[in-house]
Amino acid sequence: MASTEGPSRLRPLGSRSPVAGGIDGYLPGNGIRLATTRWPAAGMPVVLLHGLASQRRYWNLVVADLAPSSVLAIDLRGHGDSDQPESGYGFEEVTADVAVALDAAGLSRAVFVGHSWGAAVALSLAARYPQRALAVVAIDGGALTPAEPGQSRDELRRRLEPPRFAVPEAELPARLRTGPLQHAWSADLEQAMLPIFGTDDDGLVRARLPFDLHMQVVDALLDYDALDVVSRVRCPAWLVSCEPLRTEVGDDPGADYARRKAAAFDQAAARLARPRLLRWGGAVHDVPLQWPDLTAGLIRAAVRDTGVDPTAEGAEP
Repeated sequence: MASTEGPSRLRPLGSRSPVAGGIDGYLPGNGIRLATTRWPAAGMPVVLLHGLASQRRYWNLVVADLAPSSVLAIDLRGHGDSDQPESGYGFEEVTADVAVALDAAGLSRAVFVGHSWGAAVALSLAARYPQRALAVVAIDGGALTPAEPGQSRDELRRRLEPPRFAVPEAELPARLRTGPLQHAWSADLEQAMLPIFGTDDDGLVRARLPFDLHMQVVDALLDYDALDVVSRVRCPAWLVSCEPLRTEVGDDPGADYARRKAAAFDQAAARLARPRLLRWGGAVHDVPLQWPDLTAGLIRAAVRDTGVDPTAEGAEP
């Protein structure tokens, strides 16, 4: 197997310095070590959880606008600079990691913000540890499972396999710039994405999350019961759906997925105790990179929506 007990052997790309005065460090997870960046402040604690195969620098463009919140961004197990155990990538293990890290950081409660797979992790945290969740922001994830009617698990796993590639480092930025974020591209956005990748001894660039660990997360997502999870979330929950400006009709697979996602968000909203449902037309899946100001504004709104003033006397974070 390609996984290791320590962090990835690949040398990460991009700057190793955190943005906006952040402080890099490590916190314990459930038997492993998690890489983190903290932006200490007196305001409401906000915990940022990245998506599958990503890492904590993904939030670089958002964190500068989250003051006065105290922010903690975590590399979830197997990702970024965190340890890569050979197993334990189900939601029970991943949420236990975050709970242990919060204890070590002295955070009893927080607003959990997640993107894609991280959104499902954030909702699962709120469902499993309701006393710790002041609010949840689930950005384009957590309300829909990848399972599709009529497809076997093997078919779904094959469809969800990540691309396997090894390219010279000089070629990677051009490849990234031609994707859905090309119109929002900037040097700062590039630095937020580059640490997803690393170089090996052969000088070629690969994804830092090994294939076998990626597929363990895929298996967890295929077993994820979104409606059961959201029905146990008692705090305010902001669900964001990134949608095309115009949904095509007919037999287009993308249109079918858009319809399934829209229906799933409506079903999830009906199960939530305190739903806040947002549809962002024209947003791509990686909207925190596309529209970081809007994403930060949403997180600030979720913090205010809790009605908790962590700086008030007797208020415990």
